[in-house]
Amino acid sequence: MGGIGKSRTLKLLNNRLVESHMFDIVIWVTISGEGSRRKVQNDIAERLNCTAINMSDDRLKAKISRHLSGKKFLLILDDIWERIDLTEVGIPILNPDNGCKVLLTTRDLGVCQQMETDVEIQMEKLSTEEAWSLFNEKAGDVAMSPCIKPIARDIVKKCSGLPLAIIVIGSSLRRKSTVAVWRNTLRELQLPCTSQIKGMEKEVFSCLRISYDRLQNNCEKSLFLYCSLYPEDCQILITELVEYCWLEGYIQGVDSIEKARDVGHHMVMNLVDASLLERGDNEGVKMHDIIRDFALKEVSGFLVKTGKHVKYPPEEKEWLESQKISLMGCSLGCLLERPNCESLSTLLLQYNSQLTMIPDSFFQCMHSLCILDLSGTKIKSLPSSLCNLVNLRGLYLKDCRKLKELPSQVGALKQLEVLDFGGNTAIRYLPREIGELTRLKRLIVELEYRKCFQYDEDEDDGDTKEWNMKLRVPIGIIPKLPYLEELSLYVKEHFRSLCVDKEQWDDESMEVVVEELCRLEHLTYLDAYFPKVESLEHFLRHSKSVKNLADRRFRFRVGAQIIYDKEEDVILNQEWERWERCLVYNGGIGMSHTAIMETLAHSSYFHLRDHRTTRKLSELGLANMNELKHCLVERCNKMETLFDGDELQEACALLPILETLKFKYLPELRSLCDGPLLPGSLSKLTMLELYGCKNLKKVFQLGIIRQLCSLEVLSIIGCTKMEEIIEIEEEEEISMSVASHTHNVISYDNDRLILPNIKLIHLLNLPELVSICRGFSNFEWPSLETIGIDYCPKLESLSFLSDGTNIVAHALKKIRGSSSWWEEELEWEDNDIKQRLQPFFKSW
Repeated sequence: MGGIGKSRTLKLLNNRLVESHMFDIVIWVTISGEGSRRKVQNDIAERLNCTAINMSDDRLKAKISRHLSGKKFLLILDDIWERIDLTEVGIPILNPDNGCKVLLTTRDLGVCQQMETDVEIQMEKLSTEEAWSLFNEKAGDVAMSPCIKPIARDIVKKCSGLPLAIIVIGSSLRRKSTVAVWRNTLRELQLPCTSQIKGMEKEVFSCLRISYDRLQNNCEKSLFLYCSLYPEDCQILITELVEYCWLEGYIQGVDSIEKARDVGHHMVMNLVDASLLERGDNEGVKMHDIIRDFALKEVSGFLVKTGKHVKYPPEEKEWLESQKISLMGCSLGCLLERPNCESLSTLLLQYNSQLTMIPDSFFQCMHSLCILDLSGTKIKSLPSSLCNLVNLRGLYLKDCRKLKELPSQVGALKQLEVLDFGGNTAIRYLPREIGELTRLKRLIVELEYRKCFQYDEDEDDGDTKEWNMKLRVPIGIIPKLPYLEELSLYVKEHFRSLCVDKEQWDDESMEVVVEELCRLEHLTYLDAYFPKVESLEHFLRHSKSVKNLADRRFRFRVGAQIIYDKEEDVILNQEWERWERCLVYNGGIGMSHTAIMETLAHSSYFHLRDHRTTRKLSELGLANMNELKHCLVERCNKMETLFDGDELQEACALLPILETLKFKYLPELRSLCDGPLLPGSLSKLTMLELYGCKNLKKVFQLGIIRQLCSLEVLSIIGCTKMEEIIEIEEEEEISMSVASHTHNVISYDNDRLILPNIKLIHLLNLPELVSICRGFSNFEWPSLETIGIDYCPKLESLSFLSDGTNIVAHALKKIRGSSSWWEEELEWEDNDIKQRLQPFFKSW
């Protein structure tokens, strides 16, 4: 990032290396700008004290090469923006033998790739302590005065660790003791008028502008500026940002959403490489506060007021002058009746949790509006003036929990290409007018089916009556939307009483919907419910768009609908949303269904529930699970094991890329695997969760443990017959006993039996658990950080954490359990071990 301190760091390094004589010569060249070959040659010649006057480029190249040959040199290239051919400059070839090195600084990771660097070091922002120290150095002792220090802290926080900003702002406040001046500086930093602070425009913004001006095209510049519509420190979801920019027309020359998403993602990564955006969590990016201030200064027509402190809508004049308005995450309780904003193209109102109503005439003067996002508001209806949005391309109503229906006026939005009302909406049916939106490319529908008990006020006997909210997907809508590329018809079922009988929702209408889905020719993503396996089979065989699942994204739920309670639904939704190729199979009989196996073979997420006959997961075919990354098996009453040894003899590695494995309520489960696993099996598994498997007595055999080199989380809950976690067979015990006498313990690393990456062990409600591994304590836990143990009354020892003398869990931070268990029930062979573990213990 510009202003992060690259050049300053290199200058310090240059000075130290010159004094240390580590190199025969250290050469500093400041490139900046185009960095012509001749300029670089001239600077190097000057450092070598050789003349370059009246000499051709090639002669100078030869002269530089002669001077540097046989010398151990360091060439520092500061502020490089494009590839420089060092051989054409005259730099001898670098190799490990001569110890010569080239060190360069750049804001663009792409330049590193072009220069074929061996090591790239990301310059990090200053830590909180470092930033405060630098600010105090520049501002002076006045920053420590009691009345100014809290303000100074907020100013430093606003600089977000950018050294150049800290230096400029700190210097502008040096020895100024007036509190009002400090308060005003903080206020200016919190507004898009940061450039008014002395030195910000000349030194900070001019530095950042170089990176902005050098972006490849106007589309990347527009996408960068669009990021400033998001609140400070906001995690910007790349898919959302790219979709906005595609609808705005910043991504051109593509004929599908999928291609637009690829182009847009590439543009975002270019901005990350150019240090104008920062990588965030998962699929997100962030914009540094100072860079956001710079972006807001560069744009015109942006009105950005975000945050809970914003309680009132912009004034009429502000609406009139704006092209894009962002009021994300505010506390707006009302909006203007009829704002005049003919030029407005983007209106972002999402997550105004106090907004319950939109005035009926609100949209009357918004004919140019292209994007409208009302997600996360509490509006109960949309106004009739919605029909005025004749140029609207994207309408977002995600998580509008009070919105019960879409008005018929939605049919007037003829340019609409994206309609998204996913999340927790109360909408129960699609209006027929949806069929008039013939340009739709992305339709995300989440209908909610609630089964409730309602008190009958007409009866005096206190009884309740069951009632259902019927769902409706009007027949004939889908074929009228020929350009659909992404479609989600997700129906969530909830119940408000644990004694409700499970009933399927309108499967007959869904059969017709499946038939209509087959007619769509451009689908690249489908989220749908198939009442029967035969419905999925029909779709896979007759769909005009899905010829091969390998190049499609999908989320298929097959079989009887699953009714979840709210808490379980939230957890499963979080797991579900991580993956783009998902299969949920519920209530099945038999495993010889071609459609299930074919879909499973291309799935990264698999949820098998309530299967009535399967004894082992492998009945679905081992070869069909090679792409699985997440697997959840629950309520399969006949399930005894995952795989048995006989079928593994001729198979390849088992579940080679699986990351999470969860078993819930499998009453007959007796083992994870009968027999050894082939090398590479479960080698990527990071989480194993066992819940309510009441007949499971052991979790691992030694042969399985050796495969779990990536396991980080082990959670075992409610397995009431569990006796020990790791089982060592009698032959293995003898072998290990013999080996221990010869100081060669047979184990995963030929030294100790370990799970090298395990970080968390959670053991809850295991009344029969006696030990982690009975009769063996030669463990090592190099990564273990947290242990949680509750209601395991027979687990009377934590000997697995020590070798009798030393603690073998060197990364341990926390042991959770009840105080009575820790103080009264645990037995300690050596009280010194207890005292050393005591600081880690915390009661529930």
